[in-house]
Amino acid sequence: MENVLLKIPDVMERLSVGQTKVYELMSSGQLRSVKVGRARRVPSDELERFMAELDDTRPNLRIPASRPSTARAS
Repeated sequence: MENVLLKIPDVMERLSVGQTKVYELMSSGQLRSVKVGRARRVPSDELERFMAELDDTRPNLRIPASRPSTARAS
């Protein structure tokens, strides 16, 4: 795949997250970005790397299992 510099809205769409989350990922170093003039861009190969490294077994990404109700009928 050809390496392309993606705009933030494109990254938001590919990851299905909001702008704040994209900037959090970039500022934490989890998602590398480059500056072109005053604009931030994410290299497409970097986005592909980030998505490939996502691990849905991490506890903070799990959807909590529903728990059975402990309420008793009187």
